[in-house]
Amino acid sequence: MLLVLGYGNVSASNHGDNDSARVTNYTPVATSTSGKKWFTFSPALKSSAYQTEESGTKQYKRWTGLKYSGYIRSYNQFRTMPQHNPLAPQADQLLTVNGLDIVNRVYTGYQEPMFLLRLEGTPTAKTWFQIEYSFDNQMMGIIREDSIANQVPGIGQTTNRRAMVYRIMQFKGYANTKVGDFTLVAGGGVNWAKLSPFTLANYQYRDDMFERYPWQPEGNSFGSYTRFYNEQNIARDQRWGNTGTQGFMLSGKNLPKGFGFTFIVGKSDNSGGFQTYLTKTPKNLIAIRVDKSIGVHKIGLNFFDQFGTYDNVGFRLDPRYDATVDPHYLGSKVRQQIITADGKFNFSKFKIYTEVGIGRFQDGLFTDRDYELLFNKKQEKDSITGLNYNWNNPLKAHCFNFQFDVLKSWFGVPLSAQVFSVRKSVANVNSESLNTANNHTVPTPTNINTNNDITVFPGAILDVGQMANNRWGTNIKHESAYGKLKVSAAWAFNKEWEDVSGLFSNRGNSISYWHQTNSFTTSRFTYFQKYAGPYQRNTSIYRRVYESYGITDTVVDYLKMYQTLNLNLAYKLKFFGRDLILNNFNTYNSVTDDNFNPIPVFTDKAFLRTFYEELMAFYNIHPKVTLVSFGSFEKVTGNNRVEKAYTTSGTTAQGIEYSPGDVIKDIYNNPILSTTSDQGATVQQVSWGYGLGIDYDFSSRAGLYVRNRWFGQNDKNFTLNKYKGMETTVELKIFF
Repeated sequence: MLLVLGYGNVSASNHGDNDSARVTNYTPVATSTSGKKWFTFSPALKSSAYQTEESGTKQYKRWTGLKYSGYIRSYNQFRTMPQHNPLAPQADQLLTVNGLDIVNRVYTGYQEPMFLLRLEGTPTAKTWFQIEYSFDNQMMGIIREDSIANQVPGIGQTTNRRAMVYRIMQFKGYANTKVGDFTLVAGGGVNWAKLSPFTLANYQYRDDMFERYPWQPEGNSFGSYTRFYNEQNIARDQRWGNTGTQGFMLSGKNLPKGFGFTFIVGKSDNSGGFQTYLTKTPKNLIAIRVDKSIGVHKIGLNFFDQFGTYDNVGFRLDPRYDATVDPHYLGSKVRQQIITADGKFNFSKFKIYTEVGIGRFQDGLFTDRDYELLFNKKQEKDSITGLNYNWNNPLKAHCFNFQFDVLKSWFGVPLSAQVFSVRKSVANVNSESLNTANNHTVPTPTNINTNNDITVFPGAILDVGQMANNRWGTNIKHESAYGKLKVSAAWAFNKEWEDVSGLFSNRGNSISYWHQTNSFTTSRFTYFQKYAGPYQRNTSIYRRVYESYGITDTVVDYLKMYQTLNLNLAYKLKFFGRDLILNNFNTYNSVTDDNFNPIPVFTDKAFLRTFYEELMAFYNIHPKVTLVSFGSFEKVTGNNRVEKAYTTSGTTAQGIEYSPGDVIKDIYNNPILSTTSDQGATVQQVSWGYGLGIDYDFSSRAGLYVRNRWFGQNDKNFTLNKYKGMETTVELKIFF
């Protein structure tokens, strides 16, 4: 009954005011009763309206009406880049209409929904359902799934340009019973879910308010900037911060004794994608949470298990051996499990959240059947041909998170502190913990150490409040208002648990940093790809780009230490009688080889130093018109142990010619020290961006939003890292 195919957006919880498609209209649907005596719709939407099923003299209440909501949206971009590297982007100009570049006739990586419809109903007084349908008008669809997109002639050729529904629908049912409230989300869309930070969740990156986002809710434009000023966060709908799953999700609340539960079975994007029914990949997940409320407190147990095989074969030949002479086999079975206990404790003067658990990751295992087939004997114990991060020693397999929020009434100033520790065996790309130490968390082993692996970020610099595996650290933050001045100041440090650089084939000992300047723009130079950019240093994920900087040390006898400072200032004032909001954010990061040094380093003693400055202004010149502006500056500086580029032309002793700007590297593309008289120069990268925009509200449910951004980057030593351009976006969004 609840089987639904395709992709969908639906919240794991009930609909609320922050949803991007909030229900605001109630529409009756009239239907003739001829031929359907037992099924009729009410002619009016009143609390007394109902439909009946006749059975003798009894009448059963069926429908109280239907509610619908949604939006129509058009998102168009024009970009011109007179200066860029030849790899990405490949064209000087593009004109994108809802995700389709009509100038270069290519399909871009971000599908922008043109239409969303949500339908809700209450079959009985204690039940409720919701169906959500999204439509994308890139007109790139084909009739059959087995059609080749570019075949000529044929029904699958791209010139046929049929409508393509990429997120079809989602079904959600709710029932209120005597023992509790139950919700079932079913089928093949995206079931957005969150259990706990280590088991099933999604880290929320900080984003600026200049760019528009698909999930922005309805309402007055300046009202969203005011909320940003008050809360120091962007307006998100309920599904943001959850992670995408597919399958079935059953949850229960208000059960006896304060218990509740969530049970999820199906797939995540890391289980081979949401269309693995095509490849028949038997990799699935089970996630369970059981919690109990104790007054204002809550405790819970969480379990995450991703299991199965990478492919429908179950094993593969080891490419390191000649299969015709001495075939070796690798298993394809994966075992990824995390068990935690958490608690949320709310006291009058402070709040505590904590989660502690263990995790393991093993892959390259053989199923008993495959092992016996290949080796003609029974498997007596696990034969692991991949990573073996087991939890036999809980001290080396633990995850721990402790957050302590002190209210102003107790300490005099509000203060938040976090202490975390996550070992490398706790690797889950569908959690809030960033993966920095496991290159096997990929949908298929053929993606390991390739440009398709965007699941691991070695040596990543973390945001304040962000966690990562193979790290332990501390974050301290102060947020308060001093009159109209909002202040947020933070200090963080973290350190690696182990050296895992040997796992990675390229730039294993490296530092990864996500560029906050022009993050949305640069993420669309190359979509969802590792080893991108002119030096193969970029990893592009959704709306942001990490860049990896290699370290040339031949002996790694240290563990890297990371230090961060953040400061955000926001102020609201009157300017010519109208409201003006100013927001300034900056962050500084350093990475060192110190045994222990929590203080940021401002000299060349640090491997890498980064600085980011951002200033935004929002001016409400009219009740329906808001002017927005944005400016940012970013600098990344390496020391002499970070990869270098040649400054002259010449030839190495191996006969390899080089020119200024070429990276000094070995035959495996790993950065090394120069063996020539040209010792090279290190990273000196500068990025900038500024822009202007206008929001015009036709009403609280419709608006026109225009942005124009100028952007660029330059590195005087790595000369291929150079681009400059301008981008204009126009969005029309109408809620109904």
